Amino acid sequence: MAVEACPSGMVMFDGDGTIMMVNGEIERMFGYASGELIGQPVQILVPEGLRGQQARRRDQGAAYPQARLPTASRDLRGLRRDMTEFPVEVALNPIHAGGDVLVLSVMVDISERKRVERLKDDFVSTVSHELRTPLTSITGALGLLMGNTAGKLPDTAVRLLGIAHANSQRLVRLVNDILDIEKIESGNVVFDLARLDVRSLVEQAVEANRSFAQGFDVGIEVIEGVTPFAVRADADRLIQIVTNLLSNAVKFSPKGEDVTVSIEPRGEAVRISVRDKGPGIPPDFRSHIFEKFAQADASDTRQKGGTGLGLSIVKQLTIRLGGEVSFEDAPGGGTIFHVDLPSWDYVGDGQIDLQGDSAVPRVLLCENDLATAITLRKRLRLMGCATDFACTGGDALTQAASTSYAAIVVDMDLSDIEGVALILDLRKMAGTRHTPIIAISPDPQHSRDDPRSANLDILDWLAKPLDIGRLVQVLDKPIARHVIGRPLVLHVDDDADVLRVVARALEPTVKMVSVSSVEGARREIKSRHFDLAILDVALGQESGLSLLPHLRDVSDKQIPVIVFSAQGATLESDDRIQLALGKSQTSINQLMTTILDRLALQPSSLSKEFS
Repeated sequence: MAVEACPSGMVMFDGDGTIMMVNGEIERMFGYASGELIGQPVQILVPEGLRGQQARRRDQGAAYPQARLPTASRDLRGLRRDMTEFPVEVALNPIHAGGDVLVLSVMVDISERKRVERLKDDFVSTVSHELRTPLTSITGALGLLMGNTAGKLPDTAVRLLGIAHANSQRLVRLVNDILDIEKIESGNVVFDLARLDVRSLVEQAVEANRSFAQGFDVGIEVIEGVTPFAVRADADRLIQIVTNLLSNAVKFSPKGEDVTVSIEPRGEAVRISVRDKGPGIPPDFRSHIFEKFAQADASDTRQKGGTGLGLSIVKQLTIRLGGEVSFEDAPGGGTIFHVDLPSWDYVGDGQIDLQGDSAVPRVLLCENDLATAITLRKRLRLMGCATDFACTGGDALTQAASTSYAAIVVDMDLSDIEGVALILDLRKMAGTRHTPIIAISPDPQHSRDDPRSANLDILDWLAKPLDIGRLVQVLDKPIARHVIGRPLVLHVDDDADVLRVVARALEPTVKMVSVSSVEGARREIKSRHFDLAILDVALGQESGLSLLPHLRDVSDKQIPVIVFSAQGATLESDDRIQLALGKSQTSINQLMTTILDRLALQPSSLSKEFS
């Protein structure tokens, strides 16, 4: 049986969270026999402090019944039979069985992975504190001695000091490269994005590397240009990119030659090119050039030294800045490396999606990672949406004040404002008070547990690095009614036949959302703006009238509400109810006519089946 053969733990539970099936790996992982789990609430496998989070994930699975990618965080843990806890990775997969949705949860024990991550973190911490600090002191002291700060030294001592100084600098570069690549991969590099003049930044990098080049008897020449070019980038990171390219070019250039640097426009980008006159890149190594610790396997290459991390860092930083890196053989020998970054003019205009028609729904993406923003824009265009960018909190508030958005996506780590503070400011604005907001955070649970988050009314919390496919799924509901272009009507009734008949009658003209419970209705109201609501009164132990305070439009005005219930016109007068109709006295055609009248639709727009 495939379920039993699966090396991962598998648990199937129903919409109420009752366990229906487990495989042998779950028994081994949690220490239970299958008979002890079947019929039990799935919370039995979750530590008490995390059961609320598990219930929210289950509710989200009901609201968005699509498969979810595996999720792991420091707070996602399992509870064994002996009450010990362990870290787990979980994926949720819906299974449609008739009218019910079951959930197949796939669990993996990631204790060993976490142990390895701790070892890596300990190693990085050791490298940073126990190696970099003394190396910096050693390099500085050797430099002072070579500068005769302690008096003139014999020539023999100067030569030995020179060797020691050069090798200590090499070790410093190695340590810095290892720490940089770890920070980039873990997403801990902060980018302070601003408008930058490319030439001035390149010239700074060139001047800082002239002495290094002189040590190889190599010159650096910047090809003159008269046109100024500006990009949106981080100054320190752009200098680091150019420095790594220069270092690579200098090491592989013959003595007496020059490394040349040029800047030129390239369509919507600015291209920085660094050319060396070295032996070129071997054909069998070209596909590995940007990999970590990659070095061409040749004796003269090994003699050049280096960590093999420089070009990998160049590529990752360039991608994070929304650019591209490439290389080609240079005419007459050598190699040219190109870094293409979006020009300021393109980025400035590109913050507003000019390709999106004014009639299509717009999403505001508050994100300082340009590569992520551009990728998401391309995905949402396939759904018929336009995506505007806001790189800072100030940009987000300005754009939200002037444009109506179907949804807003907020990176909680913007450079100029804390994400919670930005969302609180958005909620104070009339136009975005009820706009669906999706928050992106490196640790969503930690952000969710912030006491201020209770007032944010977040549609969903997503983890970084961002799963764009998952974000598109979450955005599907808020933008659906705008894409379809029909009024959106909420119908709440616990009679499945009534829901089905009303939906069939109205669907050609309006977009119906049919739910059978107050809880389900609240989820829908949270994720969409409705044009009208049809409410039954008696819904189990709850009343549909409890939804009245929440049925408001983007301007915070009450939307039309029609009560369609057994009580009908016997209800007490309420200004929030447009009309109360009794089910036994009102036909579906009468209900349909009333709804269309409240939506101010012209008779000529109706389908023939309404006549």
